[in-house]
Amino acid sequence: MMKKIFTLLVVSICIISCEDVIELDLNNAAPRLVIDAALELQEDGFTEATVLLTRSSAFYQEEILFVDDASVIVTDPSGTDHTFILTNPGLYKNVTLNIQDGESYVLTVIDGDDIYTATQEFISTVPYSRVEQSEITGFGDFTEITGFFNDPPGEENYYLFEYIDAYNTEVDISDDEFSDGNEALTAFFMEDLPTGTIITLTIKGIDRRGFTFYDTLIQQTADGGGGPFDTQPATVRGNIINTVNPENFPYGYFRVSEKFEIEYTVVENP
Repeated sequence: MMKKIFTLLVVSICIISCEDVIELDLNNAAPRLVIDAALELQEDGFTEATVLLTRSSAFYQEEILFVDDASVIVTDPSGTDHTFILTNPGLYKNVTLNIQDGESYVLTVIDGDDIYTATQEFISTVPYSRVEQSEITGFGDFTEITGFFNDPPGEENYYLFEYIDAYNTEVDISDDEFSDGNEALTAFFMEDLPTGTIITLTIKGIDRRGFTFYDTLIQQTADGGGGPFDTQPATVRGNIINTVNPENFPYGYFRVSEKFEIEYTVVENP
């Protein structure tokens, strides 16, 4: 979106005046650490623990700057430190954590002289009950994939959804302001989805602050498609702080979630 606005500004400038020299102050600020940290309790009881570290980049730089020399630790409620190991560029994983409902966990990332920390409580969620497919024609042809779930009554719930197939990844969020205690849904609209495509829908629990963070991030990256961390995020502050230099705050979020997933195979014109 920002690049589109920039292009329009350049066109407007050229139309109004071809003689004046105009300098644009683009985003050339010092890069910040970007932390995408997630502890997820799977349906089988296994904890998937990952932390992706990158750096924000300048306006014209499209290359992703991975951070491979940081120290990443999560401390569980008993005070035990679980060290994360670099497994791919920028991606740190741990296999010793076993997160539990009702507990809080502390993330620590040491990057040079900076120490980043966040404390996050486990957020539970509910599984999908079913998936439905429908075709939409008119302004382009789309396949609508809808996942249904039953929202728990009397609770304030927030959800992070993910759609995954071999070629696409999309995310969405919702709350239960208008669906408390009722059947709720999330829908994804995909173009050129061949029959036989295997789709995975996931549902993850998040808190209110996480909902606000992902809502802002999704809006800012909506024109680019894909997941919210597929492109360098704009200035969206999450729940992680820099304890050494608060002004050098990171981008990103630390999430501790229960996660359920369901698979669906696309059929021909249901």
